[in-house]
Amino acid sequence: MQEKMRTSPLVSGLALLGAGLLIRRWQPDLLTLPDDDDDSRGHDHGIRRAARKSRDGLAGALPGNLTGSIARSLMIMGAGLILVRALDELVEDEDRLF
Repeated sequence: MQEKMRTSPLVSGLALLGAGLLIRRWQPDLLTLPDDDDDSRGHDHGIRRAARKSRDGLAGALPGNLTGSIARSLMIMGAGLILVRALDELVEDEDRLF
């Protein structure tokens, strides 16, 4: 039972890293943001203009394909978990986290 608990962070880290790599490679068209269309600017008023400006501001802060940021987060979490587990092997037994 103890051996299973010691390897579970490593397996979880590898799974997160693999999922991040898979999602980054996949990049479905469904999550791709549309290109900016300059023809539609300036022809609306009131609430439609406020909605368009809010949408454009939010789209400017997001990556072109949302899977890129999701994949990057998964890869960082997986690599971090693997690194913590590897460094955990170097510390004294009573100070171990996993």
